[in-house]
This record gives sequence, C-alpha cells and structure tokens, in this order.
Amino acid sequence: AGSVCEQTMWLPLRSFTRPLSSAPRGPLIRRLAAVDSLQRRYTALEEETIRKQRALQLQLREAAAELQVRRQEIVSGSAEPTDAEVTSSDAFFSGREPDEPEDLAGAVGIPGFWKGVLGGADLHVNEEPAVSERDWEVLESLEEVRVEPWSTPGGEGDNDEMVAAAAAATGEEEAQVPAGGHLLTFCFGPNRFFEPGAALLSSELLAHSLDGAGSVGPDGSAVLRLYCTEEGDVVGAAAAPFCEGRDPRSKVMVRKRKGKGKAGGERQRLGRPGAAFFPLF
Repeated sequence: AGSVCEQTMWLPLRSFTRPLSSAPRGPLIRRLAAVDSLQRRYTALEEETIRKQRALQLQLREAAAELQVRRQEIVSGSAEPTDAEVTSSDAFFSGREPDEPEDLAGAVGIPGFWKGVLGGADLHVNEEPAVSERDWEVLESLEEVRVEPWSTPGGEGDNDEMVAAAAAATGEEEAQVPAGGHLLTFCFGPNRFFEPGAALLSSELLAHSLDGAGSVGPDGSAVLRLYCTEEGDVVGAAAAPFCEGRDPRSKVMVRKRKGKGKAGGERQRLGRPGAAFFPLF
C-alpha cells in the first residue's frame, strides 16, 4: 500500500522537467512535497516496526524452546522441579498441598502426561471426537510433544520440484508451496503398534524440503511430524507404518460369510475407515 501511495504522490511531480529544488515553489508543489515527506516517515516507521517484530519473534521462539526442554525434563523424570517453579504455580496450591495419588507413589516424572493433555483438550472435528478409543491405546506410548517453526528452502513457491509435487498432491496447476509455519513433533516410546524397523512415510507435498524422515525403532519407538501452515492447516507429515491389524485409522468388522457345506459359514474380517487422530499423518 505504501508503494502505491508513494508512486501516486510522485506522479504530479514527475511531470515537471526541472528538479524540484529549482521548480517554482507554488502551493501545490509544497503540499505534494509535504505529503511525500510524511509518507517517507511512515515507510521508515513501518520498516523499523517490522525489524522489531522479527527480533521479538526470534526472542519468543528461543525462550519457548528453552521452556519446552525444561518441561520435558520434568515430564520425563530426568530432572526434578525447583522450589521456585513449584511455588509460583497457582493451579494446584491454594493454601494446602494436595495428597499424592497412591497409585502413582514413586513414579518417575509425570506418567501419562501427554495422553492427559490431549484428553483434556477435548478435540473435535465436525462435532465428532478427533481421538478414537483405538487412538488412545497408541497414545499411551506418547512421551514428548514439541512445537517449533519450520520453513521451506527458498521460500514460498521457489522450488520447482516442490511446486510440481504440490500440483500432483492437490490437482491444481498453480499450487503453491507454503513458505513455512509450525512443526509439531510427536515422540513415541516402545509400543506394539508401529512396525519395527519400517521407514517413516513422508508426504509427497514436502518430500523435497524435509530432512530424512528416519525409521521406526526395533521396539516400535518413532518420531512423527506434522507440518502446518501459520493458519494451522496440515500440509505435510512424516508417519510410521502400523503393524497389520493394529492401525487405529480403520475399524475392523467381523461378519459371517456363508460357504457351501458349512453350516455356520466362515468369519470374514473387513477393514473400514474410521474417524481418528492418526489420519492427520
């Protein structure tokens, strides 16, 4: 907007063949010069504000990263909270310290913390629960969640291979690759759901910009990622393959199928898509 205004204001002045300093200093010229001066002051103020905003955003990201590391230390049990961290909380203490749950006496860190966080968030999609019962079984092994910024090489739409992949994924010839956004990282501990040793699956849309996705550990542990725009739309992912029959994204239904010579028929297992948390990946 500033550029358009600046160009518009300069049009009358450019009609003069002589420099402004030697042109007649009539009232119109003075007014145009004054408006131009104000616009330049605004442009300088805007540029300085953007620089400050970027510096503050960087400070916020660095501070947030430190807080996330500290939080995970306490959640995992690798470190205990300080007295200052405990006494500055007003969520748990109102003059009397609550009793320690008997079933968690002697526990390391905070057991089931991330599953509890997701459960307390009451996530819904189209008025339906976003986390299914089968999801909760997998989420029992969720040990850490991180949120951090991410960006694609070269910025929005500057990578030909990424643009081609975006067009193939969306079906739009003019598909644009987002310049970046938020990266959600989900760290899962040993479990019986992810296929041990399998390579993680990267989405085609961002395959040319993401680092190596990695693989599932021999004990089923894995690091899954969701790449989101600034608005929160998922545009890419690194997902783990599930073991056969343990994929929470589908409902397994059993029905009888009649067969010749078989009085009771035979049972047939059918997999059907179901609403769940993991289709995000």
